[in-house]
Order: sequence, then C-alpha cells, then structure tokens
Amino acid sequence: MFGLAQVTNYRVDMLVSVVSKIVSLLGVVFLWSIIGKSTDNVGSTNSLLAYFLIANGVQGLVDGESLRFSKEINAKVKMEGLSGLLLRPVNPILYMYSSFWGTRGVAMTMQLLLIGLGLSFLERVEVFQIVLFGVSLVLAFIVAFVFNMFIGSMSFWTPEANHLQNVMSHILKVFSGVLIPVSFFSGLAKQVLLLSPFPILAYLPSTVLQKNVDNTEILTIFGASVFWCLVLLPVSIWFWKKGVRRYEAIGI
Repeated sequence: MFGLAQVTNYRVDMLVSVVSKIVSLLGVVFLWSIIGKSTDNVGSTNSLLAYFLIANGVQGLVDGESLRFSKEINAKVKMEGLSGLLLRPVNPILYMYSSFWGTRGVAMTMQLLLIGLGLSFLERVEVFQIVLFGVSLVLAFIVAFVFNMFIGSMSFWTPEANHLQNVMSHILKVFSGVLIPVSFFSGLAKQVLLLSPFPILAYLPSTVLQKNVDNTEILTIFGASVFWCLVLLPVSIWFWKKGVRRYEAIGI
C-alpha cells in the first residue's frame, strides 16, 4: 500500500537517489558558501545545509518541481484512459490524484529523509515554527496541485503538454527557492517573487524553520500564498472542466 512495497524491492535504488540528491545539494551549498564570503545575505554553512535540504525535500514531497501528476493526466488523455473514469460515479481528478499518491511511497520516503536531515542541522526549532511549517506545507500542496492541474489540462488542447511541463519544471526550480533562495534576490525582482505563488513551494516552508528570519517577508509570502490558493484553485478546476467538456465533445 502507498507504494511501500517498492521501498523493500528497490532499497538500493532509493539509497542511490538520496545520495545523489545530497551530493548535488552539497555542490549548491558549497557554491553559496563561496558567494557568502562577499555578501551578508548568506548564513552559516549549517543554515544553508538545513535550508536547501528542507526546501528540496518539501518541493519534491508536494510534487512542486517535476510536476509528475501532470504527466499522469497527460497519459490518461493521450491513451484514452480518461473515458472510463468519466463513466464512473467518481470525481476523475480526485480519483487520479489519490491513485497517483498511492504509488509515491519511495519518493515520499526520500523527500522525508531530506527534510529530516535538514532539521538535524538546525540549532533549535520552536513549536510555533513547526505550526507555521505545517500550514505552509498545506499551502504548498495546494499550489503544486494547481500547477499540475493547469499543465495537465493543457493535454486537452495540445499533445505537446509534456514539453510545457518540462518548461514549467525549470521555472519552478529557479523561482521557488530550491536553487537560489528568494532572499538572495534584491530590489524589484525580490518583491515580485515574494508576491508570486512560487516561494510557497520551497522557500517559505524551509525559511520558517530558520532562526533568523524576516517576519515581514514571511507574512508577505503567507498572504500572497493564501491569495493565490483562493484564486488559482477554482480557476484550475474550471480549466479542467472546460477541457473535459472539449474531450467529451470531440469524442476522444
């Protein structure tokens, strides 16, 4: 259940994946440590390790980088697997989403390991920070779901939706904070990013656990995240339903 059998069958693969991910993150941390010698925006090595491990773990956990669920939608539309679901007395998108998470046991275990490892580098975490982390994680799941819905629903109009998924994946990787923390940007670029839905996928959940944070910045991202959830979630559902109507009309 929940893909946990895969953990047993492919423990070596999972270990290799975790190690390769950690090695790549160490490279990023090393880079920013060097840059930190000439700027005050970069914290200690431990705080950088904690930040990047947690940020990458969270973004992978909520499917906010690779957008794998959008690929599931694309496959259903291309292979005509959606038709059978539309005939069942179930909500197709919720059914696919729950089925998708039912096969994510290995990936979820790996991401939780990254988050746990990141927490070990933090000096102290307050209860209030844990609460904020939990809230930000819920918001991250919603925003990631929205991005997956939009990209996946594009399959109703174009067979090249997978290419859009690849483009969006790179955009999310750059602007969510898994490669460059939003706090490292400056001026207008930083303000625009803080008001966008991207930081909630990685930057916010990781930052709320740090010792020295900008409360104004955190409140700005939280406010923007709630706004985007309230706006984009119903729009993404409408977009999905519009695509389904087109799917049914042309008899795919």
